[in-house]
Amino acid sequence: MKQMTIIPKKIKETWHKSRALRIFAYAVFFRVFIYIVSLCVMAMFGEYQDAINLTDFLEAWKRWDGYAYLRIAEDGYAGYQENGQFLDIVFYPLYPWLIRGVTLLTGNYMLSGIIVSVICYGAGCIYFDKLICMEYDEQTAENALILVSVFPFAFFFGAIMTESLFFALSAAFLYYVRKHKWHLVALVGFLACLTKIQGMLLTLVVIAELFYCYHPVVLLKEKKWKEFWQKIIMQGLKCVPMICGVFVYLLMNYVVEGDMFRFMYYQENHWNHTLGPIWYTLSYMWDYVRESWYTSTGMSLWIPQFVLFFVGIGAILYGIAKKMRPTYLVYLIAFYLLTYSSTWLISGGRYMLNALPMFMLGGRFVAEHPKAKMPLVMASFAFMMVYMIGYYQWKQIM
Repeated sequence: MKQMTIIPKKIKETWHKSRALRIFAYAVFFRVFIYIVSLCVMAMFGEYQDAINLTDFLEAWKRWDGYAYLRIAEDGYAGYQENGQFLDIVFYPLYPWLIRGVTLLTGNYMLSGIIVSVICYGAGCIYFDKLICMEYDEQTAENALILVSVFPFAFFFGAIMTESLFFALSAAFLYYVRKHKWHLVALVGFLACLTKIQGMLLTLVVIAELFYCYHPVVLLKEKKWKEFWQKIIMQGLKCVPMICGVFVYLLMNYVVEGDMFRFMYYQENHWNHTLGPIWYTLSYMWDYVRESWYTSTGMSLWIPQFVLFFVGIGAILYGIAKKMRPTYLVYLIAFYLLTYSSTWLISGGRYMLNALPMFMLGGRFVAEHPKAKMPLVMASFAFMMVYMIGYYQWKQIM
């Protein structure tokens, strides 16, 4: 009989710490590699009279929403107006707060934004790896990390945007939900709700996990009131503080504008963003694809969003077929529906970067079909380079 090897607890913990440090180092190295590539792009396609300096490099990574986050970090929500309107109120506060905090050390807001993004990306990789190793295995985890890192819009992980921060928070949230560490779930959820509107979707993750693990309907049918109270109500109540992040954001709307829901007015009347039927989104995306597929805007904006619409559906169906844990599947479906229910979707590719269960499924698919790994990774990386170059050229990639 083969003798079993018992790993001492201390050695096992050390191994996990060693793996976490290694993953963080790889993540930072990869981001540095992308930054080096971006410098080559700047040198080849830019028009600089002198040698490229740090300010030139940082400016290139603060496109689009990055300007707003830096304004909030420097002057707060009330520091910028357009026609008497505080338009920056539509952006959530945690990321600019972190930038402001790091700037106390660096003295440079743009550099602080990059540092926050890189550190959060590394932390997100650690939590994502821990989550998938617990759910599947190390090979699946490594595959998923590679796929999310070379996703065509993954260069946004290194930009002055919220993608890295939300990546770290959502990965940590899913991990703590899976471990049933409800107080940490509440804390991380609170921070996620201060980062993006998608943070509210994480409440569905808690509900799905409680239903999957404790079967509340069965408990009610069998009149097990005490178990229902302890396993459903009490566990759920521990997570309720997470939604306080939303109330903090609404309070900031009230302080700046005197209206807790002012951000919704700006979203609808300035950015034309409201929620609508998903078939409406598909319809106008298809119209733009047909009319402008051969143009810069068609190639950079409408075609990738249209393709990812079906990639998302494919991931959901694959997750159902593979009997993915309902906790993750519910989050993937909710995230997908929220993303593609916008009446004017222009950042769908960037948003789908944080549909983490999609990459979990991708990692699993590649583990089961190893011959597909290299072609998929190479094609995805190639598209990431193309879209990053377009991003540097101010194409409609935002």
